[in-house]
Amino acid sequence: MPWRKFEAKDVVSDMRVLILIGLFANTFNALAQNRVEVYPNDRLLWSEMLMHAENGVIREGCDWRGQVVYTTQPELIFAGYSTSAFDLAYSVREGKLIQGDSYFSDAVMYTAEVRGNELQLFIGDSTFPLDLVYTLRPHPLDDGSFILYKEDSISAFDRVCIFRGMPSMEELYALLLSQALL
Repeated sequence: MPWRKFEAKDVVSDMRVLILIGLFANTFNALAQNRVEVYPNDRLLWSEMLMHAENGVIREGCDWRGQVVYTTQPELIFAGYSTSAFDLAYSVREGKLIQGDSYFSDAVMYTAEVRGNELQLFIGDSTFPLDLVYTLRPHPLDDGSFILYKEDSISAFDRVCIFRGMPSMEELYALLLSQALL
């Protein structure tokens, strides 16, 4: 087999291919960040996925054939696959989950508050420690994953579910509502 002569145009051609692969990988990675998946445990098996949120649509299961439970938009959560005002189920304002489009304080169902690197969910329009329901913390061993714990616990026995990807506030509430956790 004869050795071919090393030429600069071959290097440029190879660099173009590597740059194209890099751009494709970065684009794919950016698109994958838009999806939030919910798992029951640390194994993160595709077949065990409970729910997923993609482009504001909350579905059951792991693929596009799952039933659509909620559709989210900024500050709004709609029932089913709809964005009609007639299907508006909840509003999210300043981290608070509100029934319908109400502006009364008694319509506030849950309140979210960021404390350090944690997100805590409280019952009603309160941030009192006795009203704490859940705490969302970063997974210690898996970047990009978050663990939902009961109350302020750190015990593995008090894990409720694991999120791969950080949901928006609307998606978080919709994912928890669709699992009957709220």
